[in-house]
Amino acid sequence: MSFVLSGNIFKKSVLLSIAMLLSVFVTLFGFKVTFVVEVPTYTPFDDDDVYIAGTFNNWNPKDERYKLERAGEVYTITLELNGPIEFKFTRGSWETVEKGQKGQEIPNRVLNVDKDMVVNITVNHWRDFVEKQQAGLRKTYTGNIKLIKDFYSPELGNKRDIIIYLPPDYETSDERYPVLYMHDGQNIFDASTSFSGVEWGADESAEELIKKGLMRPIIIVGIYYTGAERINEYSPWVDSSYGGGKGDLYAKFIVNTLKPYIDEHFRTLPDRENTAIMGSSMGGLISLYIGFEYNDVFSKIGAMSPSVWFANRKLVEYVRNAQVEDFTMVYVDIGTAEGSNPVDRLNDARELYKVLLQKENLEVFYIEDRGAPHSESAWARRLPEVLLYFFGKE
Repeated sequence: MSFVLSGNIFKKSVLLSIAMLLSVFVTLFGFKVTFVVEVPTYTPFDDDDVYIAGTFNNWNPKDERYKLERAGEVYTITLELNGPIEFKFTRGSWETVEKGQKGQEIPNRVLNVDKDMVVNITVNHWRDFVEKQQAGLRKTYTGNIKLIKDFYSPELGNKRDIIIYLPPDYETSDERYPVLYMHDGQNIFDASTSFSGVEWGADESAEELIKKGLMRPIIIVGIYYTGAERINEYSPWVDSSYGGGKGDLYAKFIVNTLKPYIDEHFRTLPDRENTAIMGSSMGGLISLYIGFEYNDVFSKIGAMSPSVWFANRKLVEYVRNAQVEDFTMVYVDIGTAEGSNPVDRLNDARELYKVLLQKENLEVFYIEDRGAPHSESAWARRLPEVLLYFFGKE
C-alpha cells in the first residue's frame, strides 16, 4: 500500500518541519540580548571590570565569558539567551554586587527572553562602596554618633568600622554608662549602610526611651561585619555548607581588644552587671556563645531570631552544657514566618528556650512574634522590648 501527499499537505509538513527546526535552533542558541548598563559615577573604571552573573552561568560573579565591555560611561555585553532568566551585576565578587537606590539589597533582576532585545539597566550603587560609606548616601543617624574607621583586630588579622551611640547627656555630664555591644553594626543605626536598606533604629529607640525616662542612658557599640567573613566570624563551629569556625577569635577580639578600647576612651561602667551583647540571626548565635563563654564579662545576652539550625544545631548542645556561674539575663525571640521553613525555625527556637529554662542562674525572656519574617524591620520593631528588659527603669 502506498500514500501520496497532496500539495497542501506537503507544504504544511515542510512548514511544520521548518518551525520545529527553528524552535530547536532558538532553544539551543537563544536570542541575542544586548545589555547596556549605566553604573555609578564613583565606579573605579580603570581598576575594576563589570560582570553579569545569573542563572545562565551558575551565578559566577567573575566569569570572564560574561565580562562587559566599557563604552564611555556605560558597559555593554551581548549574550545568546532564551526563556526566563535571573541576574545581577558585580565588579567581580559578591562583596561588590550592585545595590539599590538607597543602598539596600535588591532582589534578583528578572527577564523573560522571547526575542532579540536591547535591555537598558542602571546600577545605582555597589555593595562595597555602600558599606564603606563612600557611596554618597544620606546618613540616617539620630543623636550623638561616633564612627571609628578601620579598627584593627589582632585576633582576626583584619579591620572593621565601629559605630558608637552615646546617650543624650553624654557631653554635658560626668556620668558613666552601661554598654550594649551589637553585631552587624552596618544595620543598626543607618539605613544607607544596612544590608537591606532598612535599619534597626537602635539610635532612635534608645533616644526615645531615655528621654521619656523609661530606660537608663546607655552606650551602644555597633561592630561592623567584614564582608564574606561574617558567617565565619559569627560561629565557633563549622557548617559543611556555609562555613564558620572563627567565632572564638571574634569573641576574643570583642573581649580582649574592643571592650578595653571602649572602656578606656569612653565613660563606661565596665563591670559585667553593666555589659550586654546582642545580635540577630547568626548574630544571635554568636551572642549566646560569647555571653556564655565569657560570662564573667557579660550579664545580659540578646538573641533575636538566632540561627539555631547552623552546624547541625550545635548551639543547643553548647548551651545545654555551658556553665553559668553568675546571674544572667537572656532575651530570645523568633518570628512565626521566618524563612522557607518557618515551622522548623520556630521549633528550633522553642527547643533552645526549653534548654535555657533548665539552666541555673538564668532569667529568660522569650517572645514569639506572630507573622513576623526574618528581617531588619521585624527586629527593629522588637528592639524596644530588649532595651527595656535589659536597661529599663523600675
